[in-house]
Amino acid sequence: MSGVFISRGMTVTIPEGGLTISLGSDGNLASSLTIHVRFDVCPTWCKLAIHHLADAEACRLDRVAAWDKTNEDQKGVSLEREFEASMQAIMAAAIALDAFYSMIQGHVQLPPTLIQKWRTKRTSRYSQVTEVLRRGFHLKPNGTANLRQNLKEIYRLRDMAVHPSGKIKAPLLHPEIQVGVEWRFAYFRAQNAEKVVNATTGMLWDLAHNGKPTDSKIMEYMNTLRPRLVELYPDGHPSVQQAAPPPT
Repeated sequence: MSGVFISRGMTVTIPEGGLTISLGSDGNLASSLTIHVRFDVCPTWCKLAIHHLADAEACRLDRVAAWDKTNEDQKGVSLEREFEASMQAIMAAAIALDAFYSMIQGHVQLPPTLIQKWRTKRTSRYSQVTEVLRRGFHLKPNGTANLRQNLKEIYRLRDMAVHPSGKIKAPLLHPEIQVGVEWRFAYFRAQNAEKVVNATTGMLWDLAHNGKPTDSKIMEYMNTLRPRLVELYPDGHPSVQQAAPPPT
């Protein structure tokens, strides 16, 4: 290749043996350079989550207007559109967390016995992420408990979207329109999407601004993540809502 394009948000490293300098038979110096690159997609998925949330909130307003009228087709369409945008917002937020976790995981030393225990017991994803972040940021018990609860609900909704049940179930009461609906319309709605996106980006914002990394590499990463989050929230992050469990 003729060159490598380096863009904002990319990390550039020189692997072992990637830089060589030699002296040729003609007495001239010769050199070669190999680089590795990585683009951080965590803020990208945060951005997508925020955009889908804006769509979900607009769809919610359309749904409210539709349900003030009597056109049944419009009611159904409004529910579907709010569901689609909300599910995408929730999924994007969960992927942002996975991307963040993958950046931190490599710099946290876990006891081999703990890793084996996770494999044997098939420990939940949210529990593993919580433990890695606890170790990576010196989290206190209260902070760890809040993080664990938020992650549990976020990953629960993510799993429901990624692994939807094909079973026919009893309708759930939609808490805003007070009628029974198919379960997806009760779980994936703008109100839950707002809580999930706000909780996700709020956790990342707090760790980037107030976290206490246990490793210099984590510190370096947070220094690069921080300004990209500020671009998403130039006036600061809004108050964080708890990712409350959806209706059951």
